[in-house]
Amino acid sequence: MKSIARGIIVGSLISLFALHAQSQEGASKVSATALPASSTIPSSSPTPNPSFRVLDKPCASARLGGIEIVCLTEGVGAFSAEARANAVREVLRSLAENRSTDASRIQTVFKDDGYSFVFDETVLLTLTTREIGGSDPEATNRKVKAVADSMRSAIAADRMLKNSNILLWGISKTVVLSIALITLLFLFSRIWSKIYLFIQQSDGRYFKSLKIQSFELLNSKRIVAFATWVMQTVRVVLTLLAFYVYIPLVFSFFPWTEHWSPKLFGYIVDPFVTIFSILIDYVPNVFFIAVIIIITRYLLKVIKFFFIEIEIGHLKFDGFYREWADPTYKLVRFIVVAFAFVMAFPYLPGSHSPAFRGVSVFLGILLSLGSSSAIGNMVAGVVLTYMRPFKVGDRVKISDTIGDVIEKNLLVTRVRSIKNVDITIPNSMVLGSHMVNYSSAASTEGLILNTTVTIGYDASWKQIHELLIEAAARTKLIDTSLKSFVFQTALNDFYVSYELNTFTRFPNEMAQIYSDLHQNIQDCFNEAGVEIMSPHYAALRDGNEPAMNSPVKQNPKSFRVDSGLSNGGT
Repeated sequence: MKSIARGIIVGSLISLFALHAQSQEGASKVSATALPASSTIPSSSPTPNPSFRVLDKPCASARLGGIEIVCLTEGVGAFSAEARANAVREVLRSLAENRSTDASRIQTVFKDDGYSFVFDETVLLTLTTREIGGSDPEATNRKVKAVADSMRSAIAADRMLKNSNILLWGISKTVVLSIALITLLFLFSRIWSKIYLFIQQSDGRYFKSLKIQSFELLNSKRIVAFATWVMQTVRVVLTLLAFYVYIPLVFSFFPWTEHWSPKLFGYIVDPFVTIFSILIDYVPNVFFIAVIIIITRYLLKVIKFFFIEIEIGHLKFDGFYREWADPTYKLVRFIVVAFAFVMAFPYLPGSHSPAFRGVSVFLGILLSLGSSSAIGNMVAGVVLTYMRPFKVGDRVKISDTIGDVIEKNLLVTRVRSIKNVDITIPNSMVLGSHMVNYSSAASTEGLILNTTVTIGYDASWKQIHELLIEAAARTKLIDTSLKSFVFQTALNDFYVSYELNTFTRFPNEMAQIYSDLHQNIQDCFNEAGVEIMSPHYAALRDGNEPAMNSPVKQNPKSFRVDSGLSNGGT
């Protein structure tokens, strides 16, 4: 607290000597032009005005009471610009020293060669038309009037600076305000020490561990530490705010620094005022945006109802399939929302500012560069939707992947293999690969399953046909209403290739059907005593039984191999 008090006292002393450290701020510049021929420009009461300059050139400044009245760029006759500035300052100082002088009597008179600022019969300053320049009469009238107001304000400021009572009154108010600030900071210290103590004592009472069932998200100590940090931040913000209010108020107590006070207040107040005024100005636009949102919302409801009716089957259009309803609705919804955004965009705050447009262009470039593959997948997804190569639930083969389609959207297609492995394939890859759909004709014409066996030439081909068809008839999920058939695909060196073709309406059970079919083929051929020569089988035969998986195991007969040599041979 002692250091804070010393800081406040030092700040107060600095403000007392601010007269010797006046800011040499760059002032706004005035450009005056030829004024219409008139005798007098009406004067107004002496109110503080920002300083003005004539033309944007090196100039000699005429200042009084900390206020820049005018900055002259040229001399007149034998008087240089510096001499004219000094003359203006001295004549205004003499008016200020005479307390009975009414500064509001300063007027601006137009003459052939320029503009004269006069007090009664005394000419204070003359600005030539060539020196002022310009072409806008209204702007010239306004700016020349501002120079006259600056003269009045300078006279009032000079009188205030020479008034000792003002200095004493400013010191008194500074001391009172400093005591109030010290008291406020002391209260902050006492109050926050109690708040910190309360937070520490609330561990386990008011601040308990945050849990979801048995999982602890945050324990009580972390919550206490966070609450302490929040209160410390609040204290720092309030302390800075107190100093921010204190310093401009101290500056406002003294005439040398009072023009700094509104600037310091404006650094924080002006942004909030600007934001508030922008929000107020955009209130009518909010109604436009609300109307656009309401119309878009109900339009989407109508469109959704329309496509739901198509998907259910209540509405039918030639050439438009029911499975197109959902993706088409999503595309139409995107178009409607984009169009609504385009309509609402001009009514958004800051939409016409260069910064907003620059950010929009930058984001658009990032989106276009970073989403090229995603856009390609979306386009491929749209093409696949209207190509209708498969639908959800179909058994398909995409490149080397075989499985059931479980999901398809604008970006990817997901396939679940027969091993229950979910495989995600980008739509661009799906579109660029060959696709086999086992389910598209299975429900109407049946899916043909085929398998090949090789049998020796000693077996009758008619018997083989009958055995294969019998095996198919025994297999579950084979459609017996559609007749199975056999092709003899090859006459090889040692055996004949027979291809069994049979029908099913359950393509999603292909693996199980093939397994059952192969088992039944083995059983039928074993029962008939026909050997299956695939894979290749080699055996030396001497009347022993065929090598088959017979239900009854038989001991093979022995046989003798004669070398063909005579007795005693080696």
